[in-house]
Amino acid sequence: MVINTRHRRPLAAVSLALGTAACAGPNLALKEAQDAYDQARIDPQVASLAPEVMHEAEQSLRRAEEIEDRDEVEHLAYMAKQQVAIAHAEARGRAAEAEMQQSLERQDEIVTQALADEAATAQLQAQQLEEETLALEQELAALKAEKTERGYVLTLGDVLFEVDRSSLKPGAQRNLYQLVTFLKEHPAQKISIEGHTDSTASDSYNLKLSERRARAVAAFLVQNAIGPERIMTQGYGEAYPKASNDTVAGRQENRRVEIVFAEKGEPPT
Repeated sequence: MVINTRHRRPLAAVSLALGTAACAGPNLALKEAQDAYDQARIDPQVASLAPEVMHEAEQSLRRAEEIEDRDEVEHLAYMAKQQVAIAHAEARGRAAEAEMQQSLERQDEIVTQALADEAATAQLQAQQLEEETLALEQELAALKAEKTERGYVLTLGDVLFEVDRSSLKPGAQRNLYQLVTFLKEHPAQKISIEGHTDSTASDSYNLKLSERRARAVAAFLVQNAIGPERIMTQGYGEAYPKASNDTVAGRQENRRVEIVFAEKGEPPT
């Protein structure tokens, strides 16, 4: 009897291939897990932000390398790959959180700096305003204006006008030039011009006289390039005496024009 041996070699090859494949299964899984772990280990972000999970992956790989049970090797290799994936995800999450925290800190720094700049600007503005106010007060004092509840008031006596007249005396104009100079140097300054009289005539006459005198002073200022929008005029007649009208000196003191300097940013009153 002749035996055909042509089919024996393919059967042996198949058996060898199956055996190799069976051995390659867990070995390949372990190799993939080891490669994944090695790549993750050299990633500085993963190494620094997910060290605990990477340690667990390392432990899984060591156990897989030490045992011979193929199913357990595959299981441990799978676990190691999953742990490496978790380490990557955890590192990305922590990196995102750190970036967000840095962004919030930068925003806080920006807000803090903005508030500091705003406070410094406000302090500088307050200092400048204080210096400007002090300089203005000194100039008003030089004009002989007095500080009152209504602000600074410059009193111009009856030397501006003849008795019962509303036309300025020639010499009175010289007294007003100092006021013109001040107003030109402070273009934002507004004033109220108030006329007052004694009580030697009727109330209605005195009221009209005081109004004409206030307007006469305003007209002089406008003629000397002071804008009319900066000036208000008001006549009070004998309503607000400064002294008794029973004496010559008292009546002379009551015949006056008062220049009221408005506070900064406020209309004259």
